[in-house]
Amino acid sequence: MVVTSACSSSKTPHNKGDITESEWGLISIVAKNSAQALVPDKNNIPTLKVSSKGTIHGTTGCNSFEGEVAITGYSLKFGNIIATHVKCPNIDIENALYNSLDSIDNYTVERGHLLLKKGNKVFATFMSMDVR
Repeated sequence: MVVTSACSSSKTPHNKGDITESEWGLISIVAKNSAQALVPDKNNIPTLKVSSKGTIHGTTGCNSFEGEVAITGYSLKFGNIIATHVKCPNIDIENALYNSLDSIDNYTVERGHLLLKKGNKVFATFMSMDVR
């Protein structure tokens, strides 16, 4: 499966908004065409790791993915995302995550939480796995 959507470094991602070199665990995500937030099962938390070298990798809680990310200030664009394709019990969260990565154009970091957004709308909220 190929999902097309179209990167910077510190061990403390909640300082100064740096999101690289730390693993982020999904707290909630908004499904496409919905205002309802989906919350992952605590035993299958989707993750995202952003490298300072312009790459990402993570899981949907079931499948693994990797790709590229370009970061300029607080703007970002994910791209060239490829993923494994195993049948998963909660496809809604996986679909919402891939759709979000395709739409996201900026982020903020607030109190240890990474907020992935399009414009002012928050699509996904992650928490640093360093503080979990």
